[in-house]
Amino acid sequence: MTVEIRAFRGPRKASVYRDHVLREGTFARILTAADKERFALLSSLGQPGPHELDKAASMRLAEQLNQLRASGALVDIDDDLVAVAEVARWCAHAGEEAWLRIEGS
Repeated sequence: MTVEIRAFRGPRKASVYRDHVLREGTFARILTAADKERFALLSSLGQPGPHELDKAASMRLAEQLNQLRASGALVDIDDDLVAVAEVARWCAHAGEEAWLRIEGS
């Protein structure tokens, strides 16, 4: 199974998006580390979803992912942490309507 993190920009009916897909196990490791570091937003994504974040929450998510990277706890999946943070930051810096959606498949 996988978890898709997808950021949208623009009106809901004509938006563009960027995404990153993680294995469910990789996502679970990120959530466990986030819980250990007390990153409330990131660890809350372990609740049944899907989840949808606005631009402000997307920026907080990017910040928490960067703090998690800095902790060195998940060096082996650093590329995934960077990719998800970039998707979240892309959403946060939109000059128009934007949202981030996280869901499993």
